[in-house]
Amino acid sequence: MTTSSQTFLPAFTAPDPGRASEQAPVFEALMALAAEFAELPRPYIVVQTTGCWFTVQLMHPSHFEAWREALGLPADLVDLVAGGSSVWLASSDRFRGVRFELTGHGVPLTVEQASAPRVADESLVVAA
Repeated sequence: MTTSSQTFLPAFTAPDPGRASEQAPVFEALMALAAEFAELPRPYIVVQTTGCWFTVQLMHPSHFEAWREALGLPADLVDLVAGGSSVWLASSDRFRGVRFELTGHGVPLTVEQASAPRVADESLVVAA
């Protein structure tokens, strides 16, 4: 007879991820988004597993702009985000009652350029 000194470990128990039906509003919103904006550039879609929301990712700033305009998102609510080694555009809102984030990647700036303080160009201000 042989014995082992290994300690028995119970099987890993995964946390309950919830049910797909809980995300039905996200899938319904995505179907409406695809139907309503069928001619826009194809995005990469991420359905978030925490909560009821999704991300629409575009790989070029011009594609981001096309989606931003179509969704009626104000330009002044677009953020320039610098993280890690990349820079992207981001905005968020609701579509058919479901929260979403719109991101546009491929911004031709370095993280250092995007992180630099910005000063308003007063020559662009129109006198009242």
